[in-house]
Amino acid sequence: MNKNKERWEVSYPDGLIKVIDMFRVKYFQYPVFDSVIDKYIKKFSLTKGKRICSLGSGTGHHEVELARLGYEVIGLERNKESVEISRHYIDLCGVNVTVYECDFLKKEELDDVMEKVGEVDVCLLLLIPISIKDYSLAAQNMSKWICSGGLFIADNFDYSESYHLKKSNFESNIEVVQSPNDKENYAVRFNYYEYGSRIIKWDAVYLYEENGKVCMKHDQDILDVIPEDESDSCLDLDEEEFGILPNHKIEECEEGLAPPYLYEYIIGRRKNGSSF
Repeated sequence: MNKNKERWEVSYPDGLIKVIDMFRVKYFQYPVFDSVIDKYIKKFSLTKGKRICSLGSGTGHHEVELARLGYEVIGLERNKESVEISRHYIDLCGVNVTVYECDFLKKEELDDVMEKVGEVDVCLLLLIPISIKDYSLAAQNMSKWICSGGLFIADNFDYSESYHLKKSNFESNIEVVQSPNDKENYAVRFNYYEYGSRIIKWDAVYLYEENGKVCMKHDQDILDVIPEDESDSCLDLDEEEFGILPNHKIEECEEGLAPPYLYEYIIGRRKNGSSF
């Protein structure tokens, strides 16, 4: 039974996505991370197809890398600003990725889009600011659109061993990033983390320049912490419909977007397949 029972989701202030994306580009090693996803799919998928539906496709970086690896990628994103940024980025990269604006937590809205898309071999849900309970809801909503033998892949976070040496449940730091498109444009982020046993509250204040003016915006984020030894029960899914696959701890990437003292791991479920 999943002990993370609280439901939550995060919405970003208008205009902030493009600034957050600067930090994503700096820290997230997309080619490395997505090659891990590629290997996981090849190891556990029982289908012969290469169609991926990426839920919460954000600004399109995962989707572009997966398309470069030979997948047909369809992205579903709830945030209108992210959809616009991702479509622009996809066009710049010259890859074949289709992104729809869609709230995949609303089944009727999801079904309307997926009627156009059809079945997929893999459904991804990576680094999305919603609760683990909503991860389950997303998987349930996508169930009929995943081919038999196909995969649902998500990510979780757990505390690293170094966390237990901390004397405080709080952490703070400052980060600076240079815009990948304008070498004279920088953004600063002040982070404050409050660690709980199952929830991390992450407050961030952003300072950046826009139209010749210095702007400041505040963002509040939340992360579920799922002990890896409890990951088998973290999703509320019928195990006869979704077989449980082994986790994969992300050690290939030198840096990531997670707060200090956390590590990220991949979980997988196989549609209509027995547990591994």
